[in-house]
Amino acid sequence: MTKHYRNIWQRIWPAMAMSFLVTACSDMNPQSKPPEDKADKRKLGFGSIAGEDLLTFGGPKKNTGSGPTLNVNQYLWKASLETLEFMPLVSADSVGGVILTDWHSTAAAPNERFKVSVYIHGSVLRADALKVIVHKQVRGVNGQWVQSNTSMQVATDLENIILSKARALRVKDTKPS
Repeated sequence: MTKHYRNIWQRIWPAMAMSFLVTACSDMNPQSKPPEDKADKRKLGFGSIAGEDLLTFGGPKKNTGSGPTLNVNQYLWKASLETLEFMPLVSADSVGGVILTDWHSTAAAPNERFKVSVYIHGSVLRADALKVIVHKQVRGVNGQWVQSNTSMQVATDLENIILSKARALRVKDTKPS
């Protein structure tokens, strides 16, 4: 080989090797068929360049909504908010599944106050997708609020109330009109 051809070969072979590598590693399935009608295209998440009936390419459509989507179970989320509606909210993050309340005390027990944190994990309505933590403070003799132990049963009872409401909401939604 001449020096000229050797220089060309040294420039071309990495590109050729990369293209062979990409082709060999691709996950193409020649047995799969493209969706046949509009409903199948929408169900499989296919998009379109120029309208529904023209050139179609694969891939899920991006969410173009203006707000964040709910990444947690909607029934657990709604039931949690309904259960804690008597307490002032500090934060409610539907994307992360976190609800934080501010301190709340009742007229019946003005020397103790409670704060609740609710964590919803996942989009399935299950008991292990819900975690409630209850914080309690008691007013000391000098008027300062002091952290106090709260019974685990209080958090469990709140979880059970939320789960019951969530199940009722789901049953209400699934009943035929």
